Formats: sequence, C-alpha cells, structure tokens
Amino acid sequence: MDVGIEIPVLDLEKGIEFYETVFGWNFDRERMPNQGWATINGSIGISIFQTEKIRPKGLNIGFEVKNIDETLEKVISKDGKVIKEKFSYENFGDVAIFQDCFGTELSLTSESA
Repeated sequence: MDVGIEIPVLDLEKGIEFYETVFGWNFDRERMPNQGWATINGSIGISIFQTEKIRPKGLNIGFEVKNIDETLEKVISKDGKVIKEKFSYENFGDVAIFQDCFGTELSLTSESA
C-alpha cells in the first residue's frame, strides 16, 4: 500500500454500503475492529471507520472515475448530495464535488470527453 485514506462515518454499515455502491470497492470488515478496509489498485488503502462526530472540512480527497455523471447518480441514490455539478479544468479534465451520506465532502475527476 502506497497511500492510506481514512474516511469517518457515523454508521459503519451505511458508510460501507455507500462506498461499495458508488465506487465498487469491496471492504474487509474483519481486518480491523470497527472498520471496513479496502485496497484499490494494490496500492491505496481505504479505511472506513465509525465516529461520533464528523469534523469540518479540512482536506480534499478526490477519486478518479470513468464517468462522473454515472457516479453522481450513484451518490444521490445512496443519500449523498451533489455540491458542484461537473465542470472542466483546461488541460486537466472534469471535476465534480459531492458529499457522502454523512456530509463528508469529496471530489470526482475524469478525463474530459
């Protein structure tokens, strides 16, 4: 694992279901107590952990996806919220900002079509 990311959630099972549905990640619920753990592309570790309170936005975590529009539909279907619809950065690609079902703000990126 080259990178580890921890995402706080207020309800562990709902959080795991949200991220499994939106990104297709499979979480190991037995690796660590009270957490879900997924490894992406063999180098990025994602930990979902339950907490009493989610702290205010302090950093931005972005995920590259093949299709932002389809991913945002999944976000909405799992009680997430679109904060900023897809927009383009010249020489970078498309970006959208959303909140997960607990209010954690994240971004999506993809190559421009």
